Amino acid sequence: MTAALRGQIYWFDMGHGEKPWVVVSNNVRNRNLNTVLAARVTTTPKPGVPTAVPLGAADPLVGSILADDLIQLFDDEIAASRPAGSLSPATVAKLNKALAIALGLP
Repeated sequence: MTAALRGQIYWFDMGHGEKPWVVVSNNVRNRNLNTVLAARVTTTPKPGVPTAVPLGAADPLVGSILADDLIQLFDDEIAASRPAGSLSPATVAKLNKALAIALGLP
């Protein structure tokens, strides 16, 4: 199986209905481990929340990425999931900043 790439979005059912999650871990990690780290995508507006990244017109979904809502997904879960496309480079850049805020990085 090909490793999931950073910025790709997948639909998963984590026990509360199917929801989209975006891969946020780096591609070297994704290739060498059997898991990825992912952030949840929500359709609920989150204005003024610095860890919420609004999706733009160039992205495959409508909503926001919650950079402070992270989970670990296993390769077999990804293989069984439904792909939803990839983030635009502009959104990935915003996500990088939001992840730094969420993790308390400079």
